[in-house]
Amino acid sequence: MNCRCLIMSRICLATLFFPFLAELKAQDKIDGQIEKIENLITRLTDKVSVSGIVNMRYQYSDAGEGSNGFDIRRARLDFRGTITQSFDYRIHVEFAGNPRILDAFVNWCTANAAFNIKAGEFKIPFSLENPYSAHALETVDNSMVIIGLSGYDDVSGISANGRDMGVNVYGRFLSVRDFSLFAYSMGLFNGNGINVSDNNKSKDFSGTVFVHPFREFTLSVSHHNGSTGPQGENIRRVRTGGGLRYDNRRLLVRGEYIYGTTGDTYSDGYYAVAGYFVHPKIQTLLKYDRFRRNISEKETRRTNYIVGINWFPLKNFHFKLNWSYRTTVGSSDVNHLALQFFALF
Repeated sequence: MNCRCLIMSRICLATLFFPFLAELKAQDKIDGQIEKIENLITRLTDKVSVSGIVNMRYQYSDAGEGSNGFDIRRARLDFRGTITQSFDYRIHVEFAGNPRILDAFVNWCTANAAFNIKAGEFKIPFSLENPYSAHALETVDNSMVIIGLSGYDDVSGISANGRDMGVNVYGRFLSVRDFSLFAYSMGLFNGNGINVSDNNKSKDFSGTVFVHPFREFTLSVSHHNGSTGPQGENIRRVRTGGGLRYDNRRLLVRGEYIYGTTGDTYSDGYYAVAGYFVHPKIQTLLKYDRFRRNISEKETRRTNYIVGINWFPLKNFHFKLNWSYRTTVGSSDVNHLALQFFALF
């Protein structure tokens, strides 16, 4: 075969096989992109943890003609993950009732334990009790003064599960062995609660300082100063409180007093709770809880006497049983029974 024929045959073969070779090359490129995406997803999912709670409740009350029934009080998913070694995030969603975002923030843990920053939506740093998660709280419900003056069913009208949107700085210092003598958490917030944009020019300050004379004992002082409502119609919202806690993992004693002003309304309240593990899986409780929603109106003065038992049969299953005797000035006394079941995953 002469040279001209050989060249022509090679050109023909190349023409026949070029589309196939190009397709193989393109497929290799696609496979490479898919592998990169799979590796990215793997890295992201390795840094994300998903947890949640399902909280079922039964209640009985002899108020009026009496009532009782079951409900799903909480059904939550909690996504946490790391972005880098110093940055992490949380997205916490409630599905029971009206679905809503509870927490959505980015956290910067600096190399210095005395200074860290959190930005987004989360619980405001106010009081000893507000930071407690629902399943970690000893009683079925928060103390009345926390509900009324810390953004749950607030005197100001805010209903936000004790949360707001803003920026928070926190830290601890003067470490001694396995604890720190001092800690703090404070920040600036919109002042309108969760999932609500600010509608005035001011920002709320909220903060708590903690002192730990020894590991089991905590003293706290909290202050919140701000306003709520549209610009020009906003009212002052100020709260100040102090508390103490002793917890050696068997015996718990905690109490707080909080005073608040909301416009021209003055409120205050306090509680004292004591718990003792009579068995590693059984905790007994006594609680005295008093709140004056409006100090000048006697009919808003309410006192709850609570007896409770918490049972922890398994690590991720909790039962809480509370009987409370509720008194309100000018109204009939009420017996209330509540049983809660928590499933954690």
